[in-house]
Amino acid sequence: MRWIKPDGSVIPPIDFLPQCENSGFITDITAVMLPELIENIEAVREVKTDIQIAFNVSSLDLRSPYLVKMLRSFIGSRRIDPGNIQIEITETAIVDSSARISMCLFDLVALGIEVVMDDYGTGYSSLDVLSRLPFSAIKLDQGVVGRMSKDARNTHIVQSSLYMARELSLKTIAEGVENKCVYTFLMASGCNEVQGYWISRPVPLADFIAMCSSDRQWPSSSLGILYNAWVNHISYRRKVLDAVYTLTKTSPGEWSDLPKMDMAHSPARCRLGQWYLKKGRRNEDIGEFRHPTDPHERMHAAGEALERTVRSQSGEPAIKAALKTFLELSDIVDAEVSRIVEDGLAASLSGLKAAAVSD
Repeated sequence: MRWIKPDGSVIPPIDFLPQCENSGFITDITAVMLPELIENIEAVREVKTDIQIAFNVSSLDLRSPYLVKMLRSFIGSRRIDPGNIQIEITETAIVDSSARISMCLFDLVALGIEVVMDDYGTGYSSLDVLSRLPFSAIKLDQGVVGRMSKDARNTHIVQSSLYMARELSLKTIAEGVENKCVYTFLMASGCNEVQGYWISRPVPLADFIAMCSSDRQWPSSSLGILYNAWVNHISYRRKVLDAVYTLTKTSPGEWSDLPKMDMAHSPARCRLGQWYLKKGRRNEDIGEFRHPTDPHERMHAAGEALERTVRSQSGEPAIKAALKTFLELSDIVDAEVSRIVEDGLAASLSGLKAAAVSD
């Protein structure tokens, strides 16, 4: 949204939306802009049916029932699909969320609409808010993303946020991406989506539709996806070992107080297993690879058996044997994934040499 004055000068939203929110006028703006957005989505769907556009709302919008009513009407009349729109709200706007705000967010999710936490990393209660409300994605603030090139602490914050989001099954979107280096690093680190000037500056609707029609593509990293699936595998192993250690150091009477952990013993829920299924036997970045499907499945079965053995109090020899089997199978999977990553990096280096020779 831009405020264009009669003389043609443009006032950016940061200069007037905060005042609109403080005065309560923001709800009137939303009531006008949301129907216009729906019209825009209808136009974009002519060339890209699966378009998903984010719409920022205020905490004042969430306190009123009209937002859900309007969206339910637009979806019910089939003007848009629920997947065509995301609702974004900043964490700072809902730190002191009321029951009404929580109900509104859950109602939006019930409609099939994704709710996204905008400007993640700028507030002080992000973790608490994420634990209570039905967010499906977080948007990393452009400030911390932009400072990665200057300060390693910001890089650690971004990587830690991406790791946490993966553990919570949240999609991640990075704001403020202004060059290929940052984009490539984020893709390799497992970020799902990015926005920023390197992708495109803000453009009028007609230009945006033209960009969608051109089917423009951005580079992706299959190795980055594999690497993050590997991290998920390592995380599973750590969870199993953490559980075993805690169970062996406490009495059965205390086990009801153990922290809940999503162990994902099923190999189908493991991102590494999902990667194998999606990528098939060949990948443009990696080439041929062997599926360690059997040891991977056996490793997950061994993890479940290990936890079961400890909980059944089967004795030290049985626990040691189950632990040995689990770790041996995990090492086999690690070795194969390491080989795939090594081959993929070698292929990337060969590609760089070939490009240098042709230049």
